[in-house]
Amino acid sequence: MVIKSFEIDYNGTKETIEYETDIKYGEMESILSNSIDLSDVSKPKVNIPQYRMNILIKVLRKAPFPVGDTNAVRQLTQSQATEIMKEVMKDYPLAKYLGDWVETFTGSQINTDIDTQSTTSVQ
Repeated sequence: MVIKSFEIDYNGTKETIEYETDIKYGEMESILSNSIDLSDVSKPKVNIPQYRMNILIKVLRKAPFPVGDTNAVRQLTQSQATEIMKEVMKDYPLAKYLGDWVETFTGSQINTDIDTQSTTSVQ
């Protein structure tokens, strides 16, 4: 686990935000299961706001507001939340984790390619 930090403008002053760049497998699975509805596997429904909120609540370690507090995150201004989200989501892009979940259903592309390779024969 690595802690990254960056600064944001928080109510007119520069404040430091720190967050974990990697969380435990079980924590990520819990976040994903609370953010993605796979009741119809062909049409997954993703609750992006829920995903983003859950990530912030779980990974923030230092901030000028109470970390781990949903209400504190909700009270941020849009510009503050956007600054924080841009930095944190560099390490937690949803597409990466969705890709892992899809691979669980479909198998890896390498295996799929191997199974569907064709050869040409000369007569």
